[in-house]
Amino acid sequence: MSNILISLNGECSIERNQLQSEYQLIFGVDGGTEFLYKLFLQPDQIIGDFDSIDDNTKKRALRDGAEISAFSSDKDKTDLEIALGIAKENNASDITIIGGEGKELDHLFANLLTLSSFHSTEEIKWITKLETIIFSKKNYFKLKKNTVFSILPLSNIKNLSIKGAKWEIKNEEIPYGSTKTLRNISLDDKIFIDATNGKYCLIVKN
Repeated sequence: MSNILISLNGECSIERNQLQSEYQLIFGVDGGTEFLYKLFLQPDQIIGDFDSIDDNTKKRALRDGAEISAFSSDKDKTDLEIALGIAKENNASDITIIGGEGKELDHLFANLLTLSSFHSTEEIKWITKLETIIFSKKNYFKLKKNTVFSILPLSNIKNLSIKGAKWEIKNEEIPYGSTKTLRNISLDDKIFIDATNGKYCLIVKN
């Protein structure tokens, strides 16, 4: 099972100390390769149609031995979808996403929905400077005391329970689009979240 870092094109606000010291594989997705070098990380593979990567960065990645996975700009999948597919082929168990923030709302929302659709058993973290978006099957999460967090329902959620927070709930039905589970606060160094069915992501203030 692999721990994989994927760097997307678009804005990237994170700092190096927010990331782990090692990953089994590091993917630079088109112009997202630029962020890897700024964070002193070296790509194992660069992926995309290469319409946004600087030529010098691409040459540097080639010199560093990165594998190239090139696709036509007329493809019917985004670079993120392709990168996630390659991560799955490499038996990814943990996937960290950086970059892809930007001001283009269609790309931003598409990235969020792509991660939600892709997620099954893997743990996925999309890290920005201010927030971390988590897709996970586990039912407890380590947070600092008094951390602000939200649960964003991406479908109807059945029997949702939240423990260790200022506003706890037990076995409640949370409909898709509900704001009931936004802006909660952790009371200790961990929270417990459980549901029998439904998709959601956890958004944590860093």
